Amino acid sequence: MELKKFLAANMAEAMIKVKNELGSDAVILQTRRVRRGGFLGIGSKVFVEVTAFREDDQSDHLRKKESTYFKESESTNELKSELSEIKSTLKSMNQRLSSAKISGNFSEPFEGIYDRLVEKGMKSEEASKIVTELSKNMSTVEAKNKEKLSAALRSHFEKMVKTEKVKFSPPKKAMLIGPTGVGKTTTLAKIAAMIKMKERQPLTIVTLDTYRIAAAQQMKTYADIMHIPFKVIYTPDEAFELSSKVKDEVLLIDTAGRSQKDEMKITEISSYVQKIKPDIVFLVVDATKKREDMEDVLRRFSVAAPTHFILTKVDETSSILGAVKALEEFSLPISFVTNGQNVPNDIINADEIDIPSLMIKEVLK
Repeated sequence: MELKKFLAANMAEAMIKVKNELGSDAVILQTRRVRRGGFLGIGSKVFVEVTAFREDDQSDHLRKKESTYFKESESTNELKSELSEIKSTLKSMNQRLSSAKISGNFSEPFEGIYDRLVEKGMKSEEASKIVTELSKNMSTVEAKNKEKLSAALRSHFEKMVKTEKVKFSPPKKAMLIGPTGVGKTTTLAKIAAMIKMKERQPLTIVTLDTYRIAAAQQMKTYADIMHIPFKVIYTPDEAFELSSKVKDEVLLIDTAGRSQKDEMKITEISSYVQKIKPDIVFLVVDATKKREDMEDVLRRFSVAAPTHFILTKVDETSSILGAVKALEEFSLPISFVTNGQNVPNDIINADEIDIPSLMIKEVLK
C-alpha cells in the first residue's frame, strides 16, 4: 500500500490537496502538526501534515495478500467454513425445535399468535410469556374476537415502548453515533432542518467524520442548502474547545459510522463524548437489522453512553416488533423514527406515533 503525505499551512488546504491527488474516496490515516524551516528551530513555521491513501490501493493490496493466504491455507479455511455452517445449521434447528415444542403447548388461536410473535422477531421465551398470560386471562372464544385480542396485546406492547420528545432549546449539544449504513448523516440533516425551520433555533452543524473526505462534503452540502454554519473537527481537543464555547445555540454533531466489532473506533467515539459532554447522545439503529445483530450493536455502543435511540429505515422492513423489543432491554427512550431518505421530510417524533398499534397489526394480519 502506497501512503502519501501532504504538507499544508492549514487543514482545509491539506484536504484540498488530498482530494485533488487521491479523489473524494481518499482515506485519512493520520493528521499532525509539524514544524518546518528556520535555523536550529529558530524561525520555523507550523504546518499540517496529512497521511492518506486511496481505498482502491488498499483494496488491491489486500486482495493480493488474501489471494496468497488462501492458496496457502485453502484446506484449513474450507474446514472452518464447513464447521461454521454446521454450527449455524444446528443452532437454527435447535431454535426451531424449541419453538415448535413451546408452540405445541398452546391451543388455537393462541398457538397462531405465538408463531406470529416469533416470526416477527421475538425470542421464543418472550413470545411464550406473552401468550401464556393471554391464555390465562382470555378464553379461546374471546381470543377470536379481534378487538378484545388487540386490547390484550396492547397492554403488553405498551410496556415495551418508551418514547421521549427532545427539546432543542439552546444551549444544547446533541451527538449522533452508530454503526455504518444506518443513515446517520441523513438523519442529522433532517433533525437540523427541523430545528431551523420548525423550532427556529440557532444551530451549528459539526462533523467528526474525517475518515472520508466525501462524508464531510455531504454534510457540508446539507448545511449550505439550509444556510447553517458548518465546522469540521479533527481532534478531541478541538472538539472540547468548540463545545466549551456553546452558549446560545444548538450544536448538532455527526460522527463517523463505525462497525460495532471495531472496539478501537468505538473507544475513539467515547473519547469525543467525554470531551464534548453532549446533553444528548442519539444511538442510531437500523430497523432492518436482525435481532441478534441489533443487540450486539446496542451492547457495544453502550460504552459511549447513549441517552436516546433513533430508529431508522422502518419503511424498509415488514416488522419493527423485534427491534422495539431489543431496545426495551436497554431502557432508553426512542426519540425519532425515520421512514425514507427525503430531507427534510421522512422523520417523525416517536411520541407522535402509535407504535403499539403498528406492532399489533404485524401480529394480527
